[in-house]
This record gives sequence, structure tokens and C-alpha cells, in this order.
Amino acid sequence: MAHPFEIMAHPVRRRILDVLALGDHSAGTISEVVQAELGVTRTAVSHQLRTLRENGAVWSTVDPTEPRSRSYRLNPAFLALLDDAVADLFELWEQRYGTAERRAPSPPIPRERRMHRFGDAERRRQREALAAWVEDADAD
Repeated sequence: MAHPFEIMAHPVRRRILDVLALGDHSAGTISEVVQAELGVTRTAVSHQLRTLRENGAVWSTVDPTEPRSRSYRLNPAFLALLDDAVADLFELWEQRYGTAERRAPSPPIPRERRMHRFGDAERRRQREALAAWVEDADAD
């Protein structure tokens, strides 16, 4: 599977994910929206949908009454991977502060700044960082 940032890097894929964040949609509906907004062909949208599906960012189901029609849905596990990737960046950022011997724990991020429900990973990382900080301080 590609890195979540690689998947989000393409503007067509990013827009498709934006559309699917609002709910499940058929390939035709997604294609109409993306074509109108970004001026790409239906084939290009289909290619990007396949890329998203193959990388686990979206799920699709075939409509039994219309076998040539697919319905797409955003995969919450992909959002969790994206959240973890962003948290990794924050962790690198936080390492800029503190001392050369040990890193200061990061302050908790205010709840209102979280834009989604996958903040559990960030809270877990903050608890682990704080525990490591306390252990280091007790060892000194």
C-alpha cells in the first residue's frame, strides 16, 4: 500500500476522497462532480478510483441490479492511517524542542482543533511521550 500522503497528493484523488467523506456515491456521481470541477475525463476519474480502491482508501460494491455500476465508500482505516502519518509529523516537529538529552512532552492538542474522530492515536502518543519523559526525569 502506498503512503497515505502519496494517495492524497493527486488532486483528483483528493477531491474524490472529499466527495466520499460526505457519504457513499456511485462512480457516475463521483465522475460527474470531479469532471465538472477539475475538467478531467471520465476515464481519468475511473483510473483514480481504481488506484484508491487498490490502495485500500475506498471500498466499492457492485450493484446487483446494474452490474456495470459501482458504489464507493471511504475506508475509515485509511483515515486512521492518514491520522497516524500526520501524528508522525507532529512527533518529528516536537523533537525540535526540549534538551539534547531528552525531549519535552508535547502539550495536549485542544479538542476543538481535531477535525475527525481518530484522535485516539494522538492521545495515546501523548500519554506515551509523557510517561517516557517522567521515566527519564526519575532516572536522573
